[in-house]
Amino acid sequence: MKRIIFAIALISVFLIGSFLGPSITQIVSQVITPIPQPIVRTYDIYNTTYFPYEVKVTYYPGNATSQNLGLPGSWLVTNGGQSHNAVVDTTCTELIQGVSWQQDFAHMAGAALIPLSAPENMLPGSNVMGTRSALVMLTQMVGEPLGVSLADNLLFVEEDSGPGSIFAVNPLNGQVVWYATGLASYAMNNPIVYNGIVYVTVGDVGFNFANFVHYENGQYSAIHRGMAYGAIYAFNASDGILLWMRFTMGEAMPAPAVYDGILAYSDGGGEFVGVNATTGQTLWMDSIPGLFDSMSSVNYYVMPNGTPLFVAGFTSLTEPFGLLVAVNGITGKMVWNASLPSPNKPFNTGMGDVPPAVDQSLGIVVQSTVANAEPNGTVDTMVLAVNATNGHVLWVTNLGRGYTPPAFKGAVPMIYNNTVFVGAPSLGTEFALNISTGRIIWQTRLNGISLPPTAPGGPRGSATIYDNLLWIAGGPNVYVLNPHNGDLLQQYYVGGRFGIVNPVIAGNTMYLTNSYGWVIAIPLYQVFPLFQYYTNS
Repeated sequence: MKRIIFAIALISVFLIGSFLGPSITQIVSQVITPIPQPIVRTYDIYNTTYFPYEVKVTYYPGNATSQNLGLPGSWLVTNGGQSHNAVVDTTCTELIQGVSWQQDFAHMAGAALIPLSAPENMLPGSNVMGTRSALVMLTQMVGEPLGVSLADNLLFVEEDSGPGSIFAVNPLNGQVVWYATGLASYAMNNPIVYNGIVYVTVGDVGFNFANFVHYENGQYSAIHRGMAYGAIYAFNASDGILLWMRFTMGEAMPAPAVYDGILAYSDGGGEFVGVNATTGQTLWMDSIPGLFDSMSSVNYYVMPNGTPLFVAGFTSLTEPFGLLVAVNGITGKMVWNASLPSPNKPFNTGMGDVPPAVDQSLGIVVQSTVANAEPNGTVDTMVLAVNATNGHVLWVTNLGRGYTPPAFKGAVPMIYNNTVFVGAPSLGTEFALNISTGRIIWQTRLNGISLPPTAPGGPRGSATIYDNLLWIAGGPNVYVLNPHNGDLLQQYYVGGRFGIVNPVIAGNTMYLTNSYGWVIAIPLYQVFPLFQYYTNS
């Protein structure tokens, strides 16, 4: 009977529509069109090991674009490449023209929706801990500390919220293609993409009380950073199906690197591990007692004989308190380690936080760190370059002395055309250095970043060079500089706060993440209206 009544009602609506015109028919058509339902998969266990939280993957097949965007098929290291210049090729007309959207994916992962315009004194806990600490906590536990990855026709972004999530997004409109929540801990780096697989590492910044007891007793090999679980996940890049996962010894906040089918990661337990990128099977494991990697994502250098070296920064619990470590990518054996020459001393987690940059053609690895802390709260910001083959220090440059910035204290270097571009968060300044000598070519103070550092502002993420312009995210702004002389051409206000964020550029579209939980796509001409005139002049 109900079916008969429904049929009569439906026929009546269409008869009325024939008298009233096409608009009413269109309305009914929209109402009765079936809404595509997502495909949901849940995972509680892998390889006889239970997960601490249920991993839930939600897949929206209809949200993926049907056109080939001409993006790269892989994203091999943090910030996209060995040199850290996050520019990707595209053949997509829309991206070349510039697309515009913003989405609060942290809200989808369970975080509160915090507007980009929200004042800092309204952030969680700010009325108790102050805005400086509140911003640090937000970046570490809610938003996106690092930038996005663009590969395999998708945009990938990690979220700290919930406690950890990853989103695969249509780059043209910001619609979610799939997302996974319930990861073992906070996800705070670039996803790595290789052969149709996306890799996510998770971990937290804490130490439990037992670690302090170990430290007091000199039991350095027993100290692990990370109070919660550390893990690495491998998902199918297209639909989010979980392929494999591994728990780690301590946190796994740094991003791994992949080369020739070998995925290498380092963790808060002083381990450097190489696995089969497809299966997750262990190929080698190098344990380095007394060291831990905080946020120094792995990079690689290919030796003249074709052997890859995987390189990462570690914090040391004894002098010299920070090391660059390179391991043989085939055997896992340590090839060399390097640090600041005496009398300089790396400070805090400096060497273990910053992802090193690699110039493959020159055979040089570049790292920055804070060093030489004084009781008055000041530090030096230093940059060192080492021979990628043997670890010999080539030069060291002191960028200057300033008050210790909160949280991530160094800045990620970027190499382009024999020049190192790097920030000094304690000085609120961007520098350009000659890669062969370390000589400072220019330095530019970025307006809008307060000194002494009252909040995490940077510049901390690596700069991006595109169309003969230098693009930098710092504080709530995007800065555009002349890369040849450092002249500030534009300061564009976005809002919120940028963490260790590098602008990712495809065509004339820039992608940014924000500590408030937002991912933003913005045309370059909106950031710098004269950019096309400037680059063509």
